[in-house]
Amino acid sequence: MKIERLEELQQNINALRSLNPEEGAALIGEIWRLRTAHTGVELEVSCLKDGHDRLKAELDRMSEANRLLQAENDRLKRTYGMLECDLENRWSNCAVRMRKRHEFDNDGKHVKR
Repeated sequence: MKIERLEELQQNINALRSLNPEEGAALIGEIWRLRTAHTGVELEVSCLKDGHDRLKAELDRMSEANRLLQAENDRLKRTYGMLECDLENRWSNCAVRMRKRHEFDNDGKHVKR
């Protein structure tokens, strides 16, 4: 129903004029249309909230897994003295390859494989 028509009907009601059956039916139809649209929006919001909750839980699990992996990586660096790659100036695949070439004993001395 167009806004102008709704405003006209509202003016008639405010002026205490009676509505004819067609106007009453049109208002009831508009109410049902709005209720249906509102229900659709509520369902959409509910689905989005559920999806958000699932994604949040997955993010929390992944964050915890990342934290554990970082802690394990830090522990391994401390334990085995991971070499730093001079070419890349960071811990990298190069440093891992260099680490695989040399094994350290408990005293931190290099032992060839």
